Amino acid sequence: MTGEWDGVRPALEDRGVHLFADFTAEVWGNTTGGMKTGAVYTGLLAFGLELDLEKFAGWSGASASTTWSWSSGKDASAELVGNYLTISNIAAFPTLRMSQLWFQQTLWDERVSFRIGQLTADSEFVISDYAALFVNGTFGWPAFMSSNLPAGGPGYPMGTLGARLAVHPKDWLTLQSAIFQGNVYDEDVNRDGFRWRLDGENGFLFLNEAQVRWNHADAETGLPGQGKLGFWAQTGELADVLATSTQSGNFGFYGILDQMIFREATGVTAQPESKTGSKSVQATTPDGKSDQGLGWFGRIAFQPYDRNFLSFYFDTGVSYTGPVPGRDADVAGLAFAFAPVGSVAGAQLLAAGTTGISAEMALELTYQANLTPWLSVQPDVQVIINPGGSSELPTAVVTGLRVGITF
Repeated sequence: MTGEWDGVRPALEDRGVHLFADFTAEVWGNTTGGMKTGAVYTGLLAFGLELDLEKFAGWSGASASTTWSWSSGKDASAELVGNYLTISNIAAFPTLRMSQLWFQQTLWDERVSFRIGQLTADSEFVISDYAALFVNGTFGWPAFMSSNLPAGGPGYPMGTLGARLAVHPKDWLTLQSAIFQGNVYDEDVNRDGFRWRLDGENGFLFLNEAQVRWNHADAETGLPGQGKLGFWAQTGELADVLATSTQSGNFGFYGILDQMIFREATGVTAQPESKTGSKSVQATTPDGKSDQGLGWFGRIAFQPYDRNFLSFYFDTGVSYTGPVPGRDADVAGLAFAFAPVGSVAGAQLLAAGTTGISAEMALELTYQANLTPWLSVQPDVQVIINPGGSSELPTAVVTGLRVGITF
């Protein structure tokens, strides 16, 4: 939105310095069901710096980055609905927080990369490209991670100390592993992002993921897709769902599939991507092939039922880039998430007086209108079935509007 700053921005880019800032504002209204009807505002200003150290200082293959966020407003899930498949993926405790601060070194023509510092897992792990359109938080850092890890784990808005190694032995294959501080602490405790503690009591989180891509090369003419298989493990003593006892260690498995199932014949100039939830979906790929068309995603996860709030999870959805003639960069989507309360967690909740233990489900319909390269408007409707994983709260119908600005 702010242009080239009278030539300053391109001059900085030539030196390897990239400054970014994105502002996302939302208004949400619960029309029926949940805890109560009403409306809330949610906001996020994300800003930071990316540094190409090869351009800046002649350090081949090196880079650094930091990302900060200022969260404001309220969380529609906490204030209105009472659900754990959180309605907004930018809702957070209002504060100024450092989420990322890392150094990265690539080697052997970028076949190997190592990153260390303050990291967020959801920037590289457990994510679906086609799910990035959706506003509900579970389609980003999914509920099978945020509901099962201490304080939600190292996903938005929380980052923590960690290290990541990624290897690309083939253009179509990526293998990556990471280790993180096991407990990121609650948002209202770790308000600034600097609460670091590496010891056995906190434990460690290990993430491992294999990614396979097909039809992404220039010479390949088929519809592109990718599959991911992941495994995570948590060490240390972990509290159960009601914090009445502890378990030693935790783990889980997940799978992700992204597949384009229809491609339109022509492409258009791509919109730039934002750094926050106002991310625009590109209308062309770097090789010039059209991204206009229909894409599908699906994710599934399994965790031990005796120590996790969610022992099974599934989500799926479709998104269409360029659904309206003349609006080639717009994206429309429909997604569904299914998150049943685990059997042991359900029994504990029943013993505590909760009735009708079931599965929480979220259905989202959204449309992202990319009005300019720096401005997007996204109306959104979500239906939350069994808020909180029980039948105590009626189905909620929530409507919202997101506005994203890239500075």
